[in-house]
Amino acid sequence: MDTKILLVAVNAKYIHPCPAVYSLSASCGHPESVEIAEFTINDRYQDILDEILEWEAALIGFSSYIWNTEILLNLAADIRRVRRDAVILFAGGPEASYAPERFLAVCDFVVCGEGEVPFNRIMDLAADVLEDHPSGMMGSPRSLAALKAEILANVPGLVFRPGTYKGFRSDKANACENADLDSIPFPYKDLAAFANRIIYYESSRGCPFRCTYCLSSIDKRVRFRSLDKVYEELQFFLDREVPQVKFIDRTFNCSPDRAKAIWTFLKEHDNGITNFHFEIGADLLGEEELALLETLRPGQVQLEIGIQSTNPETLLAINRTANLPRLFENIRHLRRANNMHLHVDLIAGLPYEGLRAFAKSFNDVYALHADQLQLGFLKVLGGTVMQEKAAEYDIRYSQRPPYEVLSTKWLTYGELAMLRRIDDVLEYYYNSGQFRHALGYIEGYWESAFAFYRDLAGFFRQKGYDRERPAAARRYEVLAEFVESSCSAAGDRKGYGSIEGNGKILDGIAGNVKSRFDFAVFREYLRFDRDLHIHRSRRRKVVDEYDFGEGKVRLEIDYEHRDVITGEAGFNG
Repeated sequence: MDTKILLVAVNAKYIHPCPAVYSLSASCGHPESVEIAEFTINDRYQDILDEILEWEAALIGFSSYIWNTEILLNLAADIRRVRRDAVILFAGGPEASYAPERFLAVCDFVVCGEGEVPFNRIMDLAADVLEDHPSGMMGSPRSLAALKAEILANVPGLVFRPGTYKGFRSDKANACENADLDSIPFPYKDLAAFANRIIYYESSRGCPFRCTYCLSSIDKRVRFRSLDKVYEELQFFLDREVPQVKFIDRTFNCSPDRAKAIWTFLKEHDNGITNFHFEIGADLLGEEELALLETLRPGQVQLEIGIQSTNPETLLAINRTANLPRLFENIRHLRRANNMHLHVDLIAGLPYEGLRAFAKSFNDVYALHADQLQLGFLKVLGGTVMQEKAAEYDIRYSQRPPYEVLSTKWLTYGELAMLRRIDDVLEYYYNSGQFRHALGYIEGYWESAFAFYRDLAGFFRQKGYDRERPAAARRYEVLAEFVESSCSAAGDRKGYGSIEGNGKILDGIAGNVKSRFDFAVFREYLRFDRDLHIHRSRRRKVVDEYDFGEGKVRLEIDYEHRDVITGEAGFNG
């Protein structure tokens, strides 16, 4: 079979490959006839189009997601203008599956749901229909018309416009059965295409939970790859010292015994290098799993924990059944272990959560002191319960991908815009991990964590720093400028500040050991943070003195040995 089939992925970043196209290629009976072309949303559009057309492929498939839909639609339209009937275009993935009408304006058909079984059938038909044609006829309109007719008649799980292209065909009785996960071949036998990129690995599909905003809730079953296969494939990564493997299982520990078995395998086969990322439900962790996680090599795993909200009414509305007290205690337990990177998530724009309620959720989650707090914004995805209830909740959202919330019954557009600015400064200062000591000193003197980042975001906007987007080294001085401006005009700028009021520096709140905020000490912590992250000289080690309010201390900073969790240079006194 000489026909050329091209699978196209346009990724968010170079380091994020598209596992779907590699799984499709590995799963079909003719992988030698499949080529993969990966790009990023930051690549020049004309360069992407030129490269796709250079393949002269008879069939071109697009892997669609919320970040690349508009680019793919434009690419398909332009390819059609150039190739006319000398190409078959198709699309799959979440965006095409749940909004096929847009893709059918420029594509011949859409593969709905999982793609391995239908794509394998498409490849078999391509071999049967085109194998007798010489290579010059592969893309001829006659042979492709015959192939398209065979595909539309015989491949289950497709949506297309038949005949005059009026109306959709979506024959649920002809729906495609999902593949057994053990039948899907391992797609990473050749790692050359994944140098300096994250490896995405899938040991299960589906999710037992029913979060109303998530497409994973549509798949009512959880299917697992057998543990023997998982162990074999993880050993493959370990033997090759892959830097990071990111599990894309929606709730990795939905089966606690299975999660414990995999974590035990990783502990027993640790290569001292590879890091594994898991998205988990922290409230599902029992004592045995917590004890096991404590024993892993520092930096061996990182955990992403979706909290989304701490407002009971909101959690009920979105079908989140988390046990918050247990979840918080488990996160604190993992934090005390200090051997893994912890990432927690919040979502702004959920039902029944106005600004005051969201601020409480933010403060509740911030107090856990995870390594990262991701502030996301509700995306109203096609096919979800949230989309069905958008009118009831008066959720207004953009019609452009990623369909992000614009306002709700409980949050105005202006309030959401403010939260997006808070997200920016949160990324700069908290999630960067480069201001840990300075933030730790100041947070006890602010009204609340939310108030601090709200005021910092307002300062950025006032000074134009939100547009300037200061570089990493410049952010230290910007933070000092903000804190100094927040000190009382009546106070001593070189010494103490005590401003009363909303979100300003207060004296001795939150049980802080110091009774008054000392700006000079804050500057010293800020200098210390900078020194831990920004190399000041060519020397591998530097010695300096710092005064944190109790006399000068002499510290040696070692830039050759950085903490695997915080990223800070090592230091000792």
